[in-house]
Amino acid sequence: MYNFGKGDKMKITILKQGIHKWNKNKSNILDEICSTITLLKAENSKEKNIIIDTGNLGYEDEITKALKKENLNPEDIDYVINTHSHQDHCSNNYLFRNAKRIIGKSIWLQDKSHIQYNSAEDINIPGIKLISTPGHKPSHISVIAESDKNTYVIAGDAINLQAINSGKAPNQDYIDSTKKILNTADIIIPGHGPVIKDKKLEELKKAADQLEVK
Repeated sequence: MYNFGKGDKMKITILKQGIHKWNKNKSNILDEICSTITLLKAENSKEKNIIIDTGNLGYEDEITKALKKENLNPEDIDYVINTHSHQDHCSNNYLFRNAKRIIGKSIWLQDKSHIQYNSAEDINIPGIKLISTPGHKPSHISVIAESDKNTYVIAGDAINLQAINSGKAPNQDYIDSTKKILNTADIIIPGHGPVIKDKKLEELKKAADQLEVK
């Protein structure tokens, strides 16, 4: 479905696994929330270091330390891609001052560091493909990359285990995006929680077939 050239393979590293915790003592109060932060490094290029989602405020030191383990500094990142504009996914964009930025279209004012586009699929960055995955937000995008003969989808909040397992989705776009991702990926990196693969992926595919708009 997606063609990647021989020189376009990526090393994929999760710098931080996303969390989404509710305060048990207070109803409907989020206690801790941060997106998964993913690093893509082109194996055959020194010019393609990509961060997908930058997390929430308060995690700056953790991000910097994780990058140092990969022999990188924030200044070495060439692209920042935000799956969407919620604050737990993009609050640390400012760390990556040299990066070009890609974010789903929103009402936010974008500066000259942002790459303008009509369709996510039109953006050409060697080694990755961007796809539109609306539902969580109309402008939500996901990233496809190939590594170790597996197709990864870095899905942001387009994949929600609670919604899939409940059989109820907020809208038809969400259902369509969920199925698109599940049918594309060997491995899914969601916006919150551990990676999804193997048996868990197959279970979700079956559950997604039962999704209905609530």
